[in-house]
Amino acid sequence: MMDTSSPPARRILAIWCRQLAIDRWRLAEGLRAGEGEDAHPLALIADTAHGPRLAAVNSAALEAGARTGAMLADARALCPELAVRPHDPAGDLAFLEALALWAQRWGPWSALDPPDGLLVDVTGAAHLFGGEAALLADALRRLAARGLVARAALALTAGAAWALAHYGREGAILHSGDSLDELPVAALRLDPATTLVLRRLGLKRIGDLSGIARPALARRFRSARAPAANPLVR
Repeated sequence: MMDTSSPPARRILAIWCRQLAIDRWRLAEGLRAGEGEDAHPLALIADTAHGPRLAAVNSAALEAGARTGAMLADARALCPELAVRPHDPAGDLAFLEALALWAQRWGPWSALDPPDGLLVDVTGAAHLFGGEAALLADALRRLAARGLVARAALALTAGAAWALAHYGREGAILHSGDSLDELPVAALRLDPATTLVLRRLGLKRIGDLSGIARPALARRFRSARAPAANPLVR
């Protein structure tokens, strides 16, 4: 007899390691969060044409006013005691690649979402963990045990899972028919310049875009080819 049962709906787990570079530095130093050097303001810096720029900061530096993306000179004006170490993006990528293989414990397929995320296809696997909520809890628990500060979410598509992991509530699970309307437009994986344009137009939430005629958006973004620069593509 032919099997007429439909295949299970695709489910994607998105993992966002919010402090990957700092977490990896801490692990390399054999430190726990807030221990030793990590108890004091510290930043990982990258050399640029305009001088050293902060690529990542620890919690103590954040509390002292240092922000990722700031020039080192500006950050030191706010936080004179800021210690610095070199940023190692190649090392971060290698670490993420190894983490992607390790994450296949939740599903047979995983992919990198550089610079600090992973996507895992967990379609049909949730029952092995006692359901989707249990799978999500297991992922967060194991990531924390590895010393990684992470957020995670489950949805039908990679884009929706990414949006929830970055901008949704903790441990969000999106089902068919659920809406992302309340999330900010940045959750569409748009670049900062495009997000700024939308906000200036009063379009702050994804739901706000549904009230705008598609031709109007097409005219405004007609020259934007990159998906991150065009909300119609996203």
